[in-house]
Amino acid sequence: MIRERVIVEIENLGQALKVEQTIRTGYCDPIAENVLQWIAVEEDLANSYRKIASESDNLELKKALGELEQESRGTENILHTMLKNVEELREARLKREKRVENFDG
Repeated sequence: MIRERVIVEIENLGQALKVEQTIRTGYCDPIAENVLQWIAVEEDLANSYRKIASESDNLELKKALGELEQESRGTENILHTMLKNVEELREARLKREKRVENFDG
């Protein structure tokens, strides 16, 4: 698949640094924030399913809600892994920024 270039040719380290910073602030940080919010939603869902199930006498409903709770917990675990990966990418980006700054300074 051929795609158009997203950025123009970088001609100096100042421009490179700006792109490095933009990647961190425009991609890494918002992704981390969104994943954190998603984790909170899944946690709220799981807790709600557990509470509703505990208040019900319907065994079929209890089972279904228990499964939904476990699915939300599983999603939380996946999201925590994603968040860790995004945080690692952010840290790597910060190191790249410092490397470029050292040469540009």
